[in-house]
Amino acid sequence: LTHAAMYLREQILIANQIIYNRAHSDAKFAGMGTTVVGNFFYENRVCVAHIGDSRCYRWRRDKFQQLTRDHSLLQDQIDFGLITPEDARHAQHKNLLTKALGIDPIVEPDINEYRTEVGDIYLLCSDGLCDPVKDVEMAGILSVENLDLNVALKQMIDLANQRGGPDNITAVLV
Repeated sequence: LTHAAMYLREQILIANQIIYNRAHSDAKFAGMGTTVVGNFFYENRVCVAHIGDSRCYRWRRDKFQQLTRDHSLLQDQIDFGLITPEDARHAQHKNLLTKALGIDPIVEPDINEYRTEVGDIYLLCSDGLCDPVKDVEMAGILSVENLDLNVALKQMIDLANQRGGPDNITAVLV
């Protein structure tokens, strides 16, 4: 692992231990868990680490690509060909995670590294954004010439809220 990957892994393991300890020492927090996605930029690279269904996307030269793979029962069903990605958007139990922070004493994040290019835009977000707003809609917002990242992020969040904002929305554009 690179230094960036080791750093992200260490921070996620620390967060997991804190959440796990709290969930197991205080009854009102029993079963508590969460998801995480984080990027570490260095030189001409980005290290992406995640657990759960929070995601990292990259906008590069008019192409919007999801860089993370959800740790969810639904994603497993898609991977095995049991359900199509379109059917998954309307599935009843979308948020059943196969991996999350705070559930087990030790959890390993998925970590990948990518080369960065001038003009890349990275979106890190919780499922509160990417469930109600389709990838093609987020790509459309990012495709604007002379893009203002703050305006684009507000448009995405407003769109999710207009659709009922069924979950917490956490998002960052870099």
